[in-house]
Amino acid sequence: MNFELTSKYRELIIWFFIFCLLASLPIRFYFLQKNEYEIALTKSKKISERAETLLSRRGKIFDKNLVILAEDIPAYEIGIQVNDFSFNPSDILSISNILLFNLEKLKNKLSNKKIKYIVVSHNASQDQLDKINKLKISGIRNIAKYKRSYPEGKIMSQVIGLTDFNNNGQEGIELSINKKLSGINGKKKFIRTKKGKVIDSEIEAAINGQDIVTTLDSKIQYLVYEELKEAVNFYKASSASAILVNLKNRNILAMANYPSFDPNNRRGMDASLLSNRAVTDLFEPGSTIKPLSLAGLVEEKIINSNTKIETSPGFIDYKGFVTRDFKNYGLIDLSEVISKSSNVAMVKLCDKAKADSIIKNLYRWGFGKYMNEIFISTREGYLPNSENLSDREKVSLCYGYGMQITLAQLVAAYSALFDEGNFKGLNLILGSFDAFDEKVISSELAKDINTMLLKTVEEGTGIKAKVKGIKISGKTGTTKRLGSLGYTEESYNASFIGNAKFANNDFVIGILIRDAKENGEGGSQVAAPVFSKILKSIQNIY
Repeated sequence: MNFELTSKYRELIIWFFIFCLLASLPIRFYFLQKNEYEIALTKSKKISERAETLLSRRGKIFDKNLVILAEDIPAYEIGIQVNDFSFNPSDILSISNILLFNLEKLKNKLSNKKIKYIVVSHNASQDQLDKINKLKISGIRNIAKYKRSYPEGKIMSQVIGLTDFNNNGQEGIELSINKKLSGINGKKKFIRTKKGKVIDSEIEAAINGQDIVTTLDSKIQYLVYEELKEAVNFYKASSASAILVNLKNRNILAMANYPSFDPNNRRGMDASLLSNRAVTDLFEPGSTIKPLSLAGLVEEKIINSNTKIETSPGFIDYKGFVTRDFKNYGLIDLSEVISKSSNVAMVKLCDKAKADSIIKNLYRWGFGKYMNEIFISTREGYLPNSENLSDREKVSLCYGYGMQITLAQLVAAYSALFDEGNFKGLNLILGSFDAFDEKVISSELAKDINTMLLKTVEEGTGIKAKVKGIKISGKTGTTKRLGSLGYTEESYNASFIGNAKFANNDFVIGILIRDAKENGEGGSQVAAPVFSKILKSIQNIY
């Protein structure tokens, strides 16, 4: 009996396992089918699903009249897939000639077994690509892209700047507002059948960069650049810079340097010419600081409009250092201090002032401060600490020695002086105003100083800046240049800063000529005539 029960139990257990096995087969088949489908689908996608980059364009840069200063144009990266290349000597020579790639360098790269891919041109033109394609050389690859084109070339290059091979800003406006100018590439995903038919696609649109309109006027920029070029050649100077500003709104209409560089031709480019020297190079301003120092002394009530100074015998021994004037001017008033540019008078006047008040006055005029961030790589300059300043160093500041400034800072300071003492930042991007606004001196005092500067041009050191029919006020500056062993007697910076009013125009122009070697050496002989020539050129088109 027990044996029969045991046998039946065994039979039931066997049938149970058989049932479970049969029941699991459909489930197993289902999971196998699903898994294999997913594997097959993944493999299918790898074969048929593709992605294509949709290139974005970098924003254009315009002048105030919507003349294009920088724009993207089609370009191609052309390379060699070494494993597929023919290594035909005539092909190698053709590639070298068409893409302007050094022949020996190309041969060396091709002979290097570790190199699998060689970029022969980062930014080839359509014409170059067409010439390469006609040769039907195996192993040639190309990638469509954009490269930057600068229609104004050398004339605008140091203020507009340039981009690298990946179209990212490297200098000038291209760098300072790179984020706004840069676009975002899009993507197109699609599934293609074996016969090449697209059956499904998904697009992420490219976002182009923002277009920028500057305050620059390309016509004026051209005229300023050409006059600087002529001046450097005539005076055998090392370089020159100029800034022209519309006083009414502080918009920069021209900012030029010479020598310059061609942003459309990178081969053999001199890196020392890339920077915008009008905002990056520091110099001692010399006599152009005198009117601003004089204004500070009046504000401090150290002197007044009736003050007269004895400058005889034309020099002064102050604290063991001799300071000289061009000649003995005798007893002069404040207006003559400026028009004759008397160093002796400035020493005597500033001896009465405290070092701290002199430095604070210069700081109010914008010296020792960073300018608007749009002026990439701009420098704040140098003002000494009043605590460690000797009396000799103190008075030297009043006529522009012992401090370092940029031409842009000088133009901003004089723009305030010519605008009744109202200091405002300079603008380079249209509609983007510097919010900084400060009253540096009273309107009455600013007008008095401006009258002195009118006299300087009419009968003083700035007489060569005169232009018939234009009301001009301004100041010359001449400083010895610093060498490795101190000041040199053979090298000077010549400057002129002035205000010109004619028709409906109200311009402030700053000129700096560095290291003039022939036909003159000071602000009155070198920089003032350049100011005059620039105005005459502009007068013909306005």
